[in-house]
Amino acid sequence: MIGGRCINNLRYADDTTLLAESKEDLIKLLQTVKKESWPGYVSSLQTETVERLYVKDKHAAVKEFDDKKVELKDNLVAELEEKRKMIENERLTMELTGDSMEVKAVMTRKLRRRPNDPIPLPDKRRKPTPYILFRKEQVCDDLKLLNKVKNSCLKPVIPAAPTPHSVPFQRCEARIDDGKLHYDNRWFHKSQPVYLDSRDSSRISCVISSVGTNEVWVRKTTDSTKIRVYLSQLQRGKYSICSRPTP
Repeated sequence: MIGGRCINNLRYADDTTLLAESKEDLIKLLQTVKKESWPGYVSSLQTETVERLYVKDKHAAVKEFDDKKVELKDNLVAELEEKRKMIENERLTMELTGDSMEVKAVMTRKLRRRPNDPIPLPDKRRKPTPYILFRKEQVCDDLKLLNKVKNSCLKPVIPAAPTPHSVPFQRCEARIDDGKLHYDNRWFHKSQPVYLDSRDSSRISCVISSVGTNEVWVRKTTDSTKIRVYLSQLQRGKYSICSRPTP
């Protein structure tokens, strides 16, 4: 304040005296003078210049973009128009020469199948064979087993001699007529030497002692003991009788 007036433009004064009521007010006043002095004016002027240049460049860029867009659109339209004219000229030329753009189907001739010819089987695609990986130990074990089976197959097999017990008994027709036994298509009578075979014991040399109505009695030649044999036992194959040559 000078002479009761507010002085706020002190940038061009050579000697300036600042008065304030307190130290804080004096510091604020000094900062205001420094801000409004020549360096501050230059900074604000540069900021305004940069802003004006930015706005000018922005308008120029927008205008250039619009011009390029219009130019590109015109070029595309002209190119498409030229292609359309070329296609029309080609179509007109093909109509004049008689060529057609339609694709004709290829005719294939199929031969008739004769009555004796087999019916062709449909082509079946083979399924891919799955691959199974084995460990080395498993392969070695399989080879050992195959060699063992091979060696056992190569050994000669000696057939065992047939024994009376090894020959299975078969069902045979047995009946008694007029005191005679008809068994295995043969007739047996009293006092005839025979062999008696059974499943439980070996062959016994004996003689027919008597022929009943439903059973046959035989006597062992070793101890003269008698054995009764029923017709049902002969029919089921539990016992079998065959003739024995006389000494």
